[in-house]
Amino acid sequence: MFNFRQFLISESGAITVDWVVLTAAATGMALAATAIVETGIDDLASDLEAQLRTQQVSDAFVQFDSSFFNDLYDLGMVTEANAEVFFDIANEMTNAEILDALEQGMMDLNDGLLSDAEIAQLVAVASVAIQRNIVDENSVSLTMTY
Repeated sequence: MFNFRQFLISESGAITVDWVVLTAAATGMALAATAIVETGIDDLASDLEAQLRTQQVSDAFVQFDSSFFNDLYDLGMVTEANAEVFFDIANEMTNAEILDALEQGMMDLNDGLLSDAEIAQLVAVASVAIQRNIVDENSVSLTMTY
């Protein structure tokens, strides 16, 4: 005969029900925590992006130095005023543009394709690159055969 009271106090039986409930609770908490963390990360990323967009990196340490152009002055290829104009133009360039200009300029110089003004521009770009520490001073020879 079936004893209902004994059935109610019995601790044996299928444990699967307990694990289903515990797993569902753990999964629910993980999803809730992910939603909270994701919102915080999105907010942080938006704040960081806004800060980076408004920041201006100072390159005030980059100054015109006429000594970079001494060889060009001696050869009469450029005046100091023109050299300073070329330097100002080069200093407005991004680092990536400077590297591209150096690469192309050095190839054109080796091929003999540069005019006097273009050589002065290349020297200006190289002087900015050296001062910004984009390239090592030894990797760009400013004492070129013109």
